[in-house]
Amino acid sequence: PTNFIASTMKIGYEFRLSHNKGLKLLGSFGTSASSGSFYPDLDKFNEVGFEAQLRFYVLKGHLPLNGLYLAPYVSYKSMTYSGGTNYNGLVLYVGPGPIYVTNATISNLSIGYVIGHQWIFNSSFTIDAFIGGGNNFIAGDNSGGNLANALYAYRKGIDLHTGIGVGFAF
Repeated sequence: PTNFIASTMKIGYEFRLSHNKGLKLLGSFGTSASSGSFYPDLDKFNEVGFEAQLRFYVLKGHLPLNGLYLAPYVSYKSMTYSGGTNYNGLVLYVGPGPIYVTNATISNLSIGYVIGHQWIFNSSFTIDAFIGGGNNFIAGDNSGGNLANALYAYRKGIDLHTGIGVGFAF
């Protein structure tokens, strides 16, 4: 859910290994000072991630690194969340209650497979789209309460892995 509530930037580069193989490396960084209504008690979020895709281009007669591909991937993200909330719903009658602070540091390792298509146009402009899935392995510090528990529950197990990218071939 973090890509919807945070400003995340990804940058990548694909190396040609042979006529029908490529290695795409991606790095990402994300940060947000507030999640709005998605997680109302979240005050701060940071993410750093890396991904590698070994792409096998399956269509004959296309330019290198262009066309339909199948790719196993491995992805790693390190995310930190922090926030605080006043859980006393009777604040009008009994005064403010204690403020509970939520801190979570999560490491997410994903391994899976995607199918995608990359188009390289005459102007060297590229569009890349893929969809697939894999298994997420979660580890980290689950201190502080409900926010951390919800994040662990959402990301464990099999996960959908999608992406759309634009770029330039050179």
